[in-house]
Formats: sequence, C-alpha cells, structure tokens
Amino acid sequence: MEKPISYCCEVANISTDFEKNRSELKREYLKKQIELYTKIVKKIAGHSGSFGTGYPFYAIGSDLNGPMPYIKEQVRYNEELKKWVQKSNYQTWNCATCLEQNGEFLPDLKQLCKPCPYMDNELKPRKIINRLPDLDLWMICEEKKIETAKKHMIKLFQEYQIAPSDIDPLKSIEELSQIVESLKNGSMPQNYLPIDTHIIGSARLATLIAQTPFVIKESLKNNIIPYLPIHPISLRKSWQYDDTAYNFIHDYLSSLTPYNWNPELQDLLDQTRRQLALTYKTEELYECLLMTGSDSTKRRQKTKELQDSFKERIESWKN
Repeated sequence: MEKPISYCCEVANISTDFEKNRSELKREYLKKQIELYTKIVKKIAGHSGSFGTGYPFYAIGSDLNGPMPYIKEQVRYNEELKKWVQKSNYQTWNCATCLEQNGEFLPDLKQLCKPCPYMDNELKPRKIINRLPDLDLWMICEEKKIETAKKHMIKLFQEYQIAPSDIDPLKSIEELSQIVESLKNGSMPQNYLPIDTHIIGSARLATLIAQTPFVIKESLKNNIIPYLPIHPISLRKSWQYDDTAYNFIHDYLSSLTPYNWNPELQDLLDQTRRQLALTYKTEELYECLLMTGSDSTKRRQKTKELQDSFKERIESWKN
C-alpha cells in the first residue's frame, strides 16, 4: 500500500498526542499492560522475576501511581522527524510498499534497511517506529532454562496478541493511532502497546548488580563514564542479540523497576541501592546518570519533572 511521505509526520503526531495525554486513564492503561506482562512471564519455567526499564519507569514509581509526566524532549524529537520530511525530496514513503511486500522476509529493520538507497536514512522504518511509545520489559530466568523460556514466551505473546513494533511496523502504527484515539475519547484501548522484551539470566543479573557500586565508585573517583555492558537476548522477529549492548548502569540508576524477584536477588538490589544512596550525594549519582546517556537521553533527563523523579528515586533507596 503506497503511503505519502507525509505519513511519517502522522507517526510523529501520534507519538506527540500520546506524550501529551496525562490522564488517569493512560496511567491505568500502562499499569494494566505491565501487570499483564508480569502475569504472563510468571507462567514460564525458570522465571525468577521481571523488571521494566525506560518509559514510563524513569518517571513514576514502581506502583505506577502519581501524575503522568509530560516529556517535552519527546515532542522535540517528534518535531525533528517532521523537519526531515520537509527536507526530503521523496513524494512517497517507499518503505511502506517494501514492508508490505517483503516484511516477512526481513530479519530485522536494520540489516537490510540500512544500506537501502531508496529512502533517506532518517526516514527509514526503524527511525520512524523509534518515535512510537512502547514498553521495555525483561524476564529474569535461570540460565539453564532460557532456551525453553524463549519458545514459551513466543507462544504466550501470540496467545495474548502482544508483539514488538518491528514485527509489523505498519500494523503497529495503525494500532497506536487507535490507542491514542481511544485515550482521547476516554475509553480503555483494546490494543496493547508494542513490547520490547528481553531475557537475562539470573546469575548474570546478580553479577551486574553486585558490580554496580564498584563501577560507580571508580567513575566518580576518576571522572570516567561508568559502564557495565548488558547484552540480553531480545525478541524481534525472532530471538536475537542486538548489535550493541546496553549500559546497565544507566538502567540501574534511571528506571530499573523490579517485579516478583526471588528474595536473594531482591535483597542484593536493595543492599546496593541503599549503599549508593547513603554513600553519595544525589547530585553525584545524577552526574553518573547523565554520563551514561545519549545526547537525547541527557536532554530528557534534564527536564524538571525527571530531575524531581530521580531525586525521589534515590531518596527511596535509603529505606
């Protein structure tokens, strides 16, 4: 199906409308989906807990209570996409036709799309759907049961009609348009946000958590970026390892929100959090947070709403 190049602007508008919606209904919608995910993964053998990172976890507490934030940086990011559309010499978004014809044969939206000469790089599918809201949710699993867990999770996602955004980008865009419209009209959406889901071994996660205080100590002592690579298996069109690792330090400080962790792992997390909160000033940990983020992430974290949220987060670790 041919789409005009202005279709990319429509995606930006969908994202902006979602961001500007600060209703109680939106909060309940997000809470409902996160609770569904935690319920699903508890059914999988080897489950040792789950956690969320990124949006909305960097802005509201683990119980997802409190007012929804309005992150102006996200709106700026969306407006940036619209400027790329204005600069483009294309009349149609050629990617729409390609995705419709070849989508099932694309292993992911980077390998084949990146060298494609038929669309500006900033308007290729991955760049477009990066603007769309999704949830980053992780399952913790006993190492020896990860392979079985991967198969089980795919079946459960199909059963509950949950998918990452890059399986069918055009469908994701259409459903997100419906979600935004439902929230505007005051009705609970029937569709789910895309879920970017990962599996990490419980022993590996424990090691990362235990190393975090030392890495932050060395960072502040030597004025270097604190870095702990985390390279989980992620569900795209199939399970795969992404091109680049995540920096665990950033997620630990900004947004890691645990659900149903086994007692040993939860105790370890609580101990390291308390150690950091009592050892360092909030400003020092905030500096570590900024050092570990991209330029866009830094701009996002510098908004007053997220600065206040970060202070509350660190304060809560002391107890």
